[in-house]
Amino acid sequence: MSKFPFRFAAVAVERSLIPRTFVRQSAISALLCLPLLLSALAADQRALLLGQTGWLAALCCGALWLYGRNQRRKARATLQDACLGLLEFDLAQQYVRGSVHTLQRLLGLPAHTRGMNCARWLMLLHPEDRQLFSNLLQHPPGTPETGYEMRIRHHSGHWEWLEMNLQPTWRNGKVQQLTAICRVITARKHDEAAMLQREQQFRTLVENAEDIIARYDLELRCLFINRSVSRFSELPLEEHLGKTPRQKGWSEEASARFEQECQLLINNWEARRFELELQHGQQRHIFEIRLFPEFDKAGMLKSILSVDRDVTATRQGERLLAEENEVLEMIAGNHPLPQTLEQICQMMESQQPGAMCAVLLLEEDGQSLRFAAGLSLPPAYRKLSERVTVGPSVGSCGTAAHWKRTIVVDDILNSPLWAHALHKVQPFGLRACWSMPIFSSDRQLLGTLATYYREPRSPSQEELALAQRITRIIAIALQRDGHEKQLYRLATQDGLTELNNRRQFIELADREIERSRRHGGRMSVLMMDLDRFKDINDHYGHAIGDEVIRHFSQVCREVLRASDLCGRLGGEEFAAVLPDTSLDDARQVAERLRGLASSARLATVTGTLGYTVSIGVAERRADETDIDEVLGRADKQLYQAKREGRNRVSGAALAHSG
Repeated sequence: MSKFPFRFAAVAVERSLIPRTFVRQSAISALLCLPLLLSALAADQRALLLGQTGWLAALCCGALWLYGRNQRRKARATLQDACLGLLEFDLAQQYVRGSVHTLQRLLGLPAHTRGMNCARWLMLLHPEDRQLFSNLLQHPPGTPETGYEMRIRHHSGHWEWLEMNLQPTWRNGKVQQLTAICRVITARKHDEAAMLQREQQFRTLVENAEDIIARYDLELRCLFINRSVSRFSELPLEEHLGKTPRQKGWSEEASARFEQECQLLINNWEARRFELELQHGQQRHIFEIRLFPEFDKAGMLKSILSVDRDVTATRQGERLLAEENEVLEMIAGNHPLPQTLEQICQMMESQQPGAMCAVLLLEEDGQSLRFAAGLSLPPAYRKLSERVTVGPSVGSCGTAAHWKRTIVVDDILNSPLWAHALHKVQPFGLRACWSMPIFSSDRQLLGTLATYYREPRSPSQEELALAQRITRIIAIALQRDGHEKQLYRLATQDGLTELNNRRQFIELADREIERSRRHGGRMSVLMMDLDRFKDINDHYGHAIGDEVIRHFSQVCREVLRASDLCGRLGGEEFAAVLPDTSLDDARQVAERLRGLASSARLATVTGTLGYTVSIGVAERRADETDIDEVLGRADKQLYQAKREGRNRVSGAALAHSG
C-alpha cells in the first residue's frame, strides 16, 4: 500500500481546527499523571481504576481514529476542489504512483489506474516539455523546488498545464524519490496567453500610431515614446528616454506649459487636454496634447501617459475657414468653377488695392495654360492671354509653370521674360506681374495665380504669404471640381473605354425608349460581343485584351451617330441604342461595325492581332416599354450569330403584336 494517504492524513491533522500537538500533549499528560494516581489508591481501587482507564483509553483511541478519518476526507475534498494532487516518482524503479484523484480527476485516466512507468509518463508530456522533465528525472534536485510548469495530454485528448512543487527523498546519500504536489493551472496559462496577446496587439497599435505616444515618470522623465516622434524631432528615438521636455529641446514657453499641466494632473489625478506649439526646424507644429494618469496595483499614481496629435493642418484650416468663409461656402455649395475663381480673384484684389488678379489653369497636355478667371484685367488683354505657353522664359505665368516656383517681375518693360510680348503688354499699361504656381495636395501642378500692377513694384513678405494662402484655396476649389467630375465619370462611364457603363446605359436607354414610345418613333438595339475574347487574354495577356476592347470602343465612336447611345455592359460585351432607326438600317450599322472590327490589325510583340465581333439586332416593338425586353431579344440574336459561326450579324424581322 502506498504511503501517501498517511501523509495526506498528517497534512489534514496539522491543518485541522484542533492542533495535533494539543491532542498529543493532553494524552501524554494523562499518562504521566496515571502512576501518581494509582499509588494513592488501594489495590481494589487500583484494579477498578485500571479497568476504567482501559475503557477510557479505548474510547480516546477510537475518537482520535474517527477524527483523523474525518480530517482525511476533508483534505481529499479540499484537494479535489483545488485541483491538487500528489505524485511519487520512484527514480530507482522508474515508476510514477498517484492517487485515483490525481490520475483520474486531473488527467482523466481510467479509475483503475494507480501508476505507470516513467517512459509512459514522458510520452504524455508535450514534446517541448518532454526533454526538460527527462533531464529532471535523470538529475533530480537535491533540495525542494517549486514552480515547474509543463503541459500534459489529458485522456480526452486536450492539453492541461500542471504546476509541480518537488520534494526529494534521500536514501544512502542519493535522491531515490521525488514527491510532487501537482496543481492544474490551465485556466491561468490561457489567461496569461490572452493577456500577452492583448499586450502585443496594444504595443503594435501604439508603435504604429500616427500620434506621438509617450510615458513620463512623476519627474517628467521620458520612460517610453513611440517612433512617430521621429517625424517631428531630430533626436534619435533612444535619446528621448530619460530626458524631460526641456532636455529634449522644447522652448521655454512650451516646457513651462507642459510642466504646469502635468503638475495639475499629479495634484488632482485627472486627465488634462491642451494645445502646444512646437518648432521643428523652420516649421511650426500645433499639437493637441492629452495627459492621462496611470496607477499601480496599490492605486497610487505612478506615471503619466501623453498622447500628442499633430493638428497643425486642422488649425490652419479652421483659420482659413474663418477668413475665407464666403469662398469656401461657394466651393461646398458646388457653385460653377468660373464663378468661384472670380470670387477668389475679387477677394485677393480687396486685400491688395491696385492689384489685378488672374487664374490660369494647366491644360491636360501640360504644355500650356488656359485663362480661367480675372475680370479686372482689360478684355483685350484677357483675349491675348487665353492660351499661354509653358516655357523657361515665357512671361511670368509660363515661366512659373515651367519652373514650378514663384516668379516675380517687378518691371515688365525691363524684364527679359517679357521681351517676346512687350509690344502686346505696353498698350495696357501693365508694369509688374508676380506669378505663383498652384499645387494640389500631392504637389501636382494645377495652374498659376498672377497678380498685375500698373506700376513697377516688388511684393512684401505679407503679400507673398497672402498669395500663397490664396493658391491653397484655389487648389481646394480645383480639386473639389476635379473630384466631382471624377465621381461623375466613375458613376456613369466605363473606366477602360470611357463609354457609358451598364448602369448609365440602362438609365439613358430607358429614357430613350420612353421618348420613342411617346412620339411613336422607331428604335433599334445592338448587342455586341467580341469573339473568343478569352483566347486573346490567355494567349496575348490582359493588357492586349484591354487594347482590343479600347479599339472596338473607338470603332463604335466612329460608326455610331452623336444621337446614338453606346455602352460597355461588362467584359467584352457592348450594346448600342439607335433612335429613329429601323431594323434594316440597324443591320447596316452593325455590318459596318463588324467589318471595321474584322479588318483591324493591332500590333503586338508577337506580331499583328486581329479580332472579330458578333452582333445581334432587335427593333423595339410597340408594346415594349422596358429596355430590358429589347435587349433580351437582341441578346438572343447575338447568341444566334455565335451559333452560326461568329463574326456575323443576326437580326430577326420585327413581329408586330396583335
